[in-house]
Amino acid sequence: MARLAAVCGLTGGLVMLGASPALADDDSVRVGAASSFAAGGSAQGVNVAVRKRTGGCVLLRTALGLRLEGLQPDQVTVEVNSGGRWFPVPITGGSGSVATAQTSPTKPTVCKGKGITVRYRVAFAEGAPGGRLVVTGVGTSALGQELGRGTDAARVTGGRVSPSPSPTPSRKPTPTPSPTEVAAVDEAVNPAALGGVSSGPDTKPVAAESSGGGSPVMFFGIVLVAVGLLLIVLLVRRSRQDRKPSDETPDLVVGNPGGTTYRAGGGLPAAPGRPGQVYGQQPPAAGWGAVP
Repeated sequence: MARLAAVCGLTGGLVMLGASPALADDDSVRVGAASSFAAGGSAQGVNVAVRKRTGGCVLLRTALGLRLEGLQPDQVTVEVNSGGRWFPVPITGGSGSVATAQTSPTKPTVCKGKGITVRYRVAFAEGAPGGRLVVTGVGTSALGQELGRGTDAARVTGGRVSPSPSPTPSRKPTPTPSPTEVAAVDEAVNPAALGGVSSGPDTKPVAAESSGGGSPVMFFGIVLVAVGLLLIVLLVRRSRQDRKPSDETPDLVVGNPGGTTYRAGGGLPAAPGRPGQVYGQQPPAAGWGAVP
């Protein structure tokens, strides 16, 4: 039994020693992110450390993946540091999962036993959701061979969804207009909208009332004017009748021995005539030259 136990232990040790180099040959990718990000706040750092343990050399490419419920690409910005300067990185995805494009460090060559750390900084917009954030870093070669990936967790605060929302000061609710007030506003606005915008007073109703019919004062004035015209006509006719006798010239009487002059108030002198014949008296003899 003792020999059997010793043989088993020696065999197990040899197996472990043979397996350790195989495990040690795998490349590693580790991600270190800030513990929290504030929506609308300043950018926080995310580091992706890639260490190559297998033989050969590769040109390193890295990328970031962000997973947060409700996150959209336009709600997060990512920049990468290259040569001491920060450059924006394009972001794609949506519906709570976004990813950056692959980036290459200033010196991208990494060989066995060497490692490169790529620095990122991430900022969330003010309207970004809050909650648990999972950050994933991926290292690949220029040929597309994945070297490894690592993850880290953080929290986004100050967004629409917050694990422990802080009490906000109460605000007075905006009064909602009642249907009566809305109807009154519509009645006050609709006439101006139908009649056009005008700064002067609207004279259309006044014109309609003026042309619709006369007032009693107007009728009374018309009657007075008609009576005045009638009186003027009567006065003119009366004056013409009074002037007619004095304006006419008296006709001359045929056989008047005198002139045209006559006494005032005496009228025209009577024309001399022959006396009438007496009964039984002979008619006078006709004179010379008389016509029988």
